[in-house]
Amino acid sequence: MQSHEQVVDVPKPGPAVFPARVRSFLLASTAIGVIVFLVALLVSPQRAWYSFLTNYLFFLALGLGGVFLVALEYITSATWTVVFRRLPEAAASYLPAAFLLAIVLLIGVPHIYPWAVAGYSGFITASKRAYFALPFYSARTLVAIGVWCLFSFWFLRNSTYQDDHPAVMEPRPTFGKKPGIRGRVAAGFLVFFGYSFTWCFVDWVMSLEPHWDTTMWGVYGFAGLFQASLALVLLCTVLLRRHNMFGGAVKDYHYVDLARIVHAFSIFMVYIGFAQYMLIWYANYREETIYFHQRIVHGWGYLFLFLLIAKWAVPFVILMNQKVRTNEKVLIAMSSLILVAEWLDCYWLIMPVIHTSFYVPNWVELGVFLGFLGIFGLLATRYLSRHPMVPVGDPKFLNSVAGRYL
Repeated sequence: MQSHEQVVDVPKPGPAVFPARVRSFLLASTAIGVIVFLVALLVSPQRAWYSFLTNYLFFLALGLGGVFLVALEYITSATWTVVFRRLPEAAASYLPAAFLLAIVLLIGVPHIYPWAVAGYSGFITASKRAYFALPFYSARTLVAIGVWCLFSFWFLRNSTYQDDHPAVMEPRPTFGKKPGIRGRVAAGFLVFFGYSFTWCFVDWVMSLEPHWDTTMWGVYGFAGLFQASLALVLLCTVLLRRHNMFGGAVKDYHYVDLARIVHAFSIFMVYIGFAQYMLIWYANYREETIYFHQRIVHGWGYLFLFLLIAKWAVPFVILMNQKVRTNEKVLIAMSSLILVAEWLDCYWLIMPVIHTSFYVPNWVELGVFLGFLGIFGLLATRYLSRHPMVPVGDPKFLNSVAGRYL
């Protein structure tokens, strides 16, 4: 790829400065979420815990997706992502909170999963009964999130260390270099991520209906995680650039690059969703089709169609136009639509278990959402407020600013 421009002065923006009202809003959201959850526990414990699971899954996907994006940059020695790497890092800073919230989630397991109810005898095999024993289930959850936190800490620590100990700036091609220590650690993370995210997604969502299973479950969860994480990075890039927080480091062609990959993975998302649905529809086994049947009848089918439109059709058609990829209003709308659709996807996967007919999210679901949004936002803005908005010490930073990717 050819250079877009010559960079004479190195942009060195400092940490982000957020208005006081942002922190006040996030604190208020956290307080509202806690209060709503506690009240819901008294009124309807099952509904409270299902709302907790829905929002926990959504925000964990954003945080874990941030770690994944950073690791992907390191293992591929990518240059184009360097200029806005602080954004997925900020999302990844949420993971320690996700670990603590997972402990809360484990308390609610008997209210969420049928197999956790005393006396449940629905498992056909002894091995499956042992696999879903609560101690083993809890250990898998905490080990997975704990290791994700350790990798996240290492990536973030390594990145911010370069701010005060910059490597030599080399405005020359970096493509094809052998990955260093960061690339090797990233490779270890990606291997662990592939296995651990799959078992966690099965534990948290698929085991809501213990008799149903699909071998594409892990990759379906990953497709949603990756698409939503890219949309979050695109949305924050546009919003923060509007407030001049990148100090001129982010250009229009960075918008184009981000919009292009969001466009590409909207196709990946629908491919995985269609492949899973088509194989189950074609085989037409009752024990498999019942899962999708209950999610396309009694009003849930309208949400199913909305997900198809919002996660694939609209982003695919709109972002195909090269000129649109630099239109900030369109980029905000598309990335916001994808994020809303991802939350509703989590809702669509989880809520039909306790609601036969479509149930419009109301004060419980939205209140708990505000609580998670407050925690996620407080940690992300805290990270961005403590470190420069761009990794100025990264040796590929100049190339990233100038658009010299190869």
